[in-house]
Amino acid sequence: MKKGYALARLLTLGFLKLFFDFKVYGQENIPSFPVLIVANHCSYLDPPIVGCAFQKEIYFVARKTLFDSFLLGKLIGYLNTIPLDRDKPEVGSFRLILDLFEKEKSILIFPEGTRSPSGTLQKAAPGVGYIAAKAKVAVLPIRIFGSFEAFPRTAKIPKPHPIRVVIGKPYWPMPCPPGLSKKSYYQNVADEMMEKIASLRFDVKMDSVQKDLLV
Repeated sequence: MKKGYALARLLTLGFLKLFFDFKVYGQENIPSFPVLIVANHCSYLDPPIVGCAFQKEIYFVARKTLFDSFLLGKLIGYLNTIPLDRDKPEVGSFRLILDLFEKEKSILIFPEGTRSPSGTLQKAAPGVGYIAAKAKVAVLPIRIFGSFEAFPRTAKIPKPHPIRVVIGKPYWPMPCPPGLSKKSYYQNVADEMMEKIASLRFDVKMDSVQKDLLV
């Protein structure tokens, strides 16, 4: 893990624990091999939340417009963020993602493509299904609880609210059934991701039995 990434993670983790009582469950499900990390998306806090849930360095896929700001673009680029045009995906971006998997790097992408306006799970975009199918890597589903209440897309600043992360078990995407079009197949793979995310649950009783918080 490069020093700048480690420092940013440490500072962000301290911020999350101080203001949002940040806790993570399912750390034992994080494999040693590279995975496509998929999570629900409700807040600007979500990428650093997932980043802090991993003790190893991961990569992030974000919309290309975030790089329009010179300073922000430089910062998130240094912190392993890959720009992706949601409207007109570029071959170069997909190639970079596939190259990172070949280098045994894990990558986070939000299947919904954008932050949920209501906090509920949204339909996945087929592009993430395409990535999973082409990369031929396992998928690791994650569900974030509390980030919408802490910092919804309508808010200008976050407010203190408990945030919990539940990490599911990795799985391999469904194979393409005979006769199914590629477009439909990619959508099915993306839909499967959201189903796995939706199946993850958090119960307040989990807090009382938690044994370890990632630091």
